[in-house]
Amino acid sequence: MNFTVDRDQLEGLLSRVQGVSERRHTMPVLSHALIRADASGLTMVASDLEIVIRCTVTGATVTAEGAIALPAKKFFDIAKVLPKGDVTISMTKEGTSVKISGKSGNFRLAGLPAQEFPEMPEKPSSKPVAVDGELFRKLADRVSPFASSDETRYNLAGVLLEQHDLDGASMLRMVATDGHRLALSDGEVPGIAALFGARKALVPRKGLTEIRKLAEGGVGSIEMSVSEKFLFVGKGDTEIWVRLLDADFPDYRQVIPKGNPLSAKVPREAFTAALKRVAVMAPEKVHSVKLAFEGSRLDVSTTSPDLGEASDTVEVEYAGEPLKIGFNGKYLQEAVAGVSEDNLLIEMKDDVSQAVIRPESGTSFLAIIMPMRIF
Repeated sequence: MNFTVDRDQLEGLLSRVQGVSERRHTMPVLSHALIRADASGLTMVASDLEIVIRCTVTGATVTAEGAIALPAKKFFDIAKVLPKGDVTISMTKEGTSVKISGKSGNFRLAGLPAQEFPEMPEKPSSKPVAVDGELFRKLADRVSPFASSDETRYNLAGVLLEQHDLDGASMLRMVATDGHRLALSDGEVPGIAALFGARKALVPRKGLTEIRKLAEGGVGSIEMSVSEKFLFVGKGDTEIWVRLLDADFPDYRQVIPKGNPLSAKVPREAFTAALKRVAVMAPEKVHSVKLAFEGSRLDVSTTSPDLGEASDTVEVEYAGEPLKIGFNGKYLQEAVAGVSEDNLLIEMKDDVSQAVIRPESGTSFLAIIMPMRIF
């Protein structure tokens, strides 16, 4: 194997694939990226058995075909310190390492046989659907923080993707919950019904993050298709397979409150700023924040036995009985971040029932948070 490629292209390829490679896995080859040079160009593949990413560069000059698996992180570190210009990579006679050289600097990097690398999954046979990259990024950003980080709660450790009809429009809906809070967000995607229909896809959070990176990389749409086991996404020279979680996501519709009678109209920017200021003094483990609604006044406060206290006031529109209710302040901030309008609604029943946060108008986002008792 021998090829020459531009340093910036090489670094860009490795920056995309090395995030997928798993350095702590019991299979050493999964910390490596598969490098293949042939007549079609240069291809790099990384996998942690749950996510597979493949990137292709057609601008590489290949003088000898071949393949080898190289440590992804170390290869990336080398590419970053090489000077701009062409980089030549050639396999040694033994076939167990490569020589890497640029205008300045020479390296020898040991690898593993390409045969040890896991086989690539097949592309789904279903017709792909184009999803606007910016829309996918927004939906993922709104809901992914709500997915559980507890690996034992397997069915909550991902984000649900499904098709949803709204006033005759076909929507892509993403939903996530960790048992204490829930978020859902919708975006119109023509043709998404043909992809999902009655099917739902439960995507692990790490996989969704990799797809989000691809979606935000330049303008244009991502091509999405799904099979029984994988969600496949492609854009430009990059393809990603994400293994779907084999678990039953809870029926989230049952936990959405049907009628919380107490509603406060809150300016998003002012509320966000108040939450950030008060969070500085909030207890580190529980992040507890108290909201006190009365008339046009919302008092935001926190008390830490070890540190002290903080408070702030936001002008709101609230016509109900005075109400004091406590929340995890971090959860509140992440819920408010999902609202893009100037004003949001906080809908409540009492100080022990779940609250709903949504935009003042529109139905593109909804968050539900369980309150916490604050004395």
